[in-house]
Amino acid sequence: MLLGLGDSYTSGGGKQSYPLIAANLLGWSGSNFAVPGSRMGAVSGQLAKAGSLLSNVTHVVLTTSGNDLNVKDAIMDVILKGGFKEVEAKIWTLQPQLVSTYKIIQNAVRPGTKIFGIPYVDLISVGNKIPNEDQAHQVMQVYSNMVKAAAAEANIGFIENVTTSFAGHEMYSADPYCTSLTESNPLHPNLKGDNKLGEVVADYLKSY
Repeated sequence: MLLGLGDSYTSGGGKQSYPLIAANLLGWSGSNFAVPGSRMGAVSGQLAKAGSLLSNVTHVVLTTSGNDLNVKDAIMDVILKGGFKEVEAKIWTLQPQLVSTYKIIQNAVRPGTKIFGIPYVDLISVGNKIPNEDQAHQVMQVYSNMVKAAAAEANIGFIENVTTSFAGHEMYSADPYCTSLTESNPLHPNLKGDNKLGEVVADYLKSY
C-alpha cells in the first residue's frame, strides 16, 4: 500500500491526489491522509488516523514544511523585495524539524517500509514574466536542497525529479500544470499537475 501524508501538495484534489494516481498506475492500493494547510506537527495526527492501515503500508510519500515557512509569502517577498537571502536562511531553519517528522513516520510504520520525502515543484514562470524571477527559482531550488538534506539525514528516500517535473508547464505558460500567484489556491498543482506528479512518483517507485 502507498500512503500519502502531509499538506495540500499531497492531498491534492481527493481522488486526483498524486499518491492515489501513482498507486493506480503501479497497480497498488493507496490511501491518503494529507490535509490542506497542515504543518509538520500535524503528521503525527495523520498517522494516528491511518491507524491499523499502517500495518499494510509498504511505501510512504509526503510533502510537508511548506506551511511552516508559508511558501507563497516567501515567494512574494522575493518578487516584491528581492529578499532571497532572508528566505534562504528561513528555509534552512526548517531542516531539524523536518528530520524529526521523518523519524516520527519511521517509528510509526512497520520495519522495511520505504519512506520518500517529496520536494515542492519549481513552478515559477520562465521568460521574466514576474519580477525577480531568477531569485524565485533559486528559492525553489534551495527548498528542494533542504528537503533532500533532511531526507538524507533521516535515512529515507527523496524523489528529486519532482522538482523539475513541470518544466515547460510552469505558471503563466501556455499549458500550465499549476495555479498562478493570482488564482485561488495559488502555487499549487492543478489537475494536470497532479497527474504529472503521479506519473513521476510511480515511475520512480517502480524500482522500490
